[in-house]
Amino acid sequence: MRFRRQLWLLLAVAAAALAAAHDGHKPLPARGMEVCPQTGRLILTAQARSNLAVQTVEVTSQSLTTTFPGYGTVVAPWNQHAVVSSPLAGRIVELLAEPGQTVVAGQPLASVDSPELDSLLLEIQTARVSLELSGKLLTAANAAAATGSIPRIRTVEADNEVQRNKAALDIARARWLSLQLPAEDFDLILRSKDTPNRRLFTLRSPISGTVTHADLAVGRIVSPSEHLFEILDLSTVWLKILVPENNLARVSLGQPLTLNLTAHPDQPVETFVDLLGQQLDSSSQMATIWATLKNPAADQLQLLPGMTGLVRLRETSAQTSATIPVAAVIHDGAERFVLVEQEETSEASTFRKETVILGRRNGGTAELKGGSVFPGDRVVTQGSHVLGPYFAGGVLRVSPETAADIGLQLQPLEPVPLRKVITVDGMVEIPSSARTAASTPLSGTIATVLADRGQTVRAGQILAEVISHEFKNLQLHLLQAHLDCELLQKIVASLGEAPDAVSQRRLLEIESQLTLSRSQRETLGRKLLSAGLSEQQLQILQSTRTLVPRLPVRAPISGLLIDFDRLLGQVVQPEQSLFEVHDPGRARILGFVSERDSSRIHTGQTVRVRLTGRPGAILQGTVAGSSRSLGKDDRTMLIWVDLQSVPPEPLLQGMFASLTLDTGPAETTLAVPHAAIVRDGSRSFVFVRDPGGIFERRSVRTGRSDDVFVELLAGVSAGDVVAVTAAQTLQTAYAALR
Repeated sequence: MRFRRQLWLLLAVAAAALAAAHDGHKPLPARGMEVCPQTGRLILTAQARSNLAVQTVEVTSQSLTTTFPGYGTVVAPWNQHAVVSSPLAGRIVELLAEPGQTVVAGQPLASVDSPELDSLLLEIQTARVSLELSGKLLTAANAAAATGSIPRIRTVEADNEVQRNKAALDIARARWLSLQLPAEDFDLILRSKDTPNRRLFTLRSPISGTVTHADLAVGRIVSPSEHLFEILDLSTVWLKILVPENNLARVSLGQPLTLNLTAHPDQPVETFVDLLGQQLDSSSQMATIWATLKNPAADQLQLLPGMTGLVRLRETSAQTSATIPVAAVIHDGAERFVLVEQEETSEASTFRKETVILGRRNGGTAELKGGSVFPGDRVVTQGSHVLGPYFAGGVLRVSPETAADIGLQLQPLEPVPLRKVITVDGMVEIPSSARTAASTPLSGTIATVLADRGQTVRAGQILAEVISHEFKNLQLHLLQAHLDCELLQKIVASLGEAPDAVSQRRLLEIESQLTLSRSQRETLGRKLLSAGLSEQQLQILQSTRTLVPRLPVRAPISGLLIDFDRLLGQVVQPEQSLFEVHDPGRARILGFVSERDSSRIHTGQTVRVRLTGRPGAILQGTVAGSSRSLGKDDRTMLIWVDLQSVPPEPLLQGMFASLTLDTGPAETTLAVPHAAIVRDGSRSFVFVRDPGGIFERRSVRTGRSDDVFVELLAGVSAGDVVAVTAAQTLQTAYAALR
C-alpha cells in the first residue's frame, strides 16, 4: 500500500513537470503543485505537501568548526624525567625512598659510604693541620730573623710553605663544594680540632615527582656510571602530534584539539597547540607539533608517557555565519541551490529557488558564503531532492557567484611560449655546515636542560648543563697551576729583594719553574675555554678559587633546536649527540637526475622548485653543482640547487619537492595550463564556453608540455574560451548532469 502511494506521488510529480515544460507556467490543481522554472517559484497545496512529506528547517547563524586528524603520543617533559647516580663510588648503607613513593626536589633518597669521601676528609684535615703548623713556623722565623739569629731566606721559605698549604686547603674546599656538600660543614671541619667523624654521602632527588625505579639494596656497591633511581613528574605531560606535511599550514598556535587515547577511547582530552615543531619525522614524513596536558587527580584518567591516540585539530571561524543542513542543498551541475519557503497557509505553501555558495562543512551542516539566503529563512530539507529536479536546466552553466567561489578563470586560447624542460624528484636538504649536533665535550651526567622544543637559539647559547668529574678535575688542575704561579711569583719577588740570600742557579731554577707553571696554566685555560667555559668564568675561577659546578653545553651554530631525547641525570659521552640544531635559512634542494637526463644538466641552470607540502608555491633557484657521477644502485646523479631568496616559511629537512629545469629555448604553440586538462581514462578534455554561457566538454589531443603548459594539437581552435582553472570541478558537475 505504501509503495503504491509513493508511485502515485512520483507519477503526479512527473505529470506536473511535463505540464510545466509544455506550458511554462501552468497550474495543476488536480496534482496539487505549480512549478515555474523561469522565475524559480513553486506552489504546493497543503495536501501535496503532506503527501510528499516536505519538511523545512530554519537557517541559523553559528561558528562552523572543521577538523583534520593527527597522531598523538604522550611524552614526559625534558626537565620532569630524571635518573639519579652517585658522583662517588661506595656502598649503600641506607635506603630512604622506594618505587612508588612521591618525593620533592632535594629529598634524600639513599646514603652512601664512600672511601673517596673519607679521603677528602683526610685531605681537609691534613691541609688544616699543615697550614696551622706552617703559620706557627713562619711567626717563629720572622722573630728569629728580626734578631739576626737566622738568614732572611728562611723567612721566605717559611712564607712559601704557608702559601702552599693555603692553596692545598683551597683545592680541598673546591672539591668539597663540587660534590654539592654544604659549605658550612666545611667551615665546621676547619674550626674543629678533632679528627672529622665518618661521614656518609647523601643522594638527593633532583626533581619533585614519583620514584618509578630503584633496583637497590643495602650493602650494594655502586659506581658513578650507574643509574640508581628514576624520578618522573607527571603533573604535566607533553603531547607530540604528527600531522601530514601538507596540513602543517592549517596549524596555528592556540588551536584547540581533542585527543582520544587508544587506552581510553571514551574519555576525550581537550587542549590546544602551544608549539609548532620545526622537523619532519624521518620514518613517516609527517610534521611535528606540540601541546601540553595537565594530569588530573589520581582517581581520574592518568596520562602516561608512551600512550598514543587520535588527535582531531579544530578550525573554528572567527565570525559567525549562516549555516544550512547539507540535506537542503540541490545540485545542478556546478551550481548549488535551495528551496526557500516564502509563505505557508492552510491551503498552500510557496517556495522560491535560491542559488547558494557553500563554504566549509562540518558533518551535516554547511556554511553559506553567498546567495540570498539569510538566518531566519526556512529551507526545504526532506523532499528537496524530489522537487529540485524541476528547476534543473540539464546544461552546464556557471553563475558569476559560483565562478568566484570555485576559482573559475576563462581565457581565449592563444599561442604561448612552451619551454623545453625535464622534471626530477627532489627533497630539502640542510647542509652539514648548517645542520649540526650539540654535545658535551667531556663525559658526565645531564643536570639541567635550558632550551625548549623548536626554540631559536644563537651560536654559543647554553642549551644544557652537565655535571662532569673530568670538568671538575680540569678546573682543579688549573686552580693548582694558578696557585703555583702566584706562589712562584712571590718567591721570585722575595728573592729579588735579597739577591745574596740564594745562589744565582737557584734563582734561575725558580724562574724556570714559574715559566713552566704559566705555560701549564695557559694550556689548561684553553682546554676549559674549549670545553665551554667563558673568559669571565675563567677569571672568576682563578680570582675566587670557586669551581664552576656544571659544564655548559652550547649551541655550535645559530638556528632552530630540533630535538632532545635524553633524561636528567643520564650519563653521556662526548661523542653522543644531545641536541640537533638546524639553520633553515641555509637550506638547499637536493635533486635526483636519471642517467638519461644527466647530460642535460649544467651549473647555473634555472630551476623551479615546487614543494609537496606547500602546493601552489614556486621557489626559484639555480643549479649550484652536481655529484658528477651516477649511483651504482639507482643510476641517478645528484644535483644541488641554491634558492634565489629565503622562503617566508622555514624549510624543513627532508621535505619532498619536484624540480623543473629548463633545457632549451621556448617555442610558441597553442597550449593551456595543466589545470585546464581533465582526463577520463586515456582521453583528455578541456571545457569550452560558448557565447550563450554553456560549457562543452571537448576532447583534445595533447603534445609536448612543460611545468606550466600542455600543447593542444587537435580538438580546439585559437580564440576558443577555455576554463584554465577549476576544470576538475566542472568535470564533476558534467558527470552529475549525465
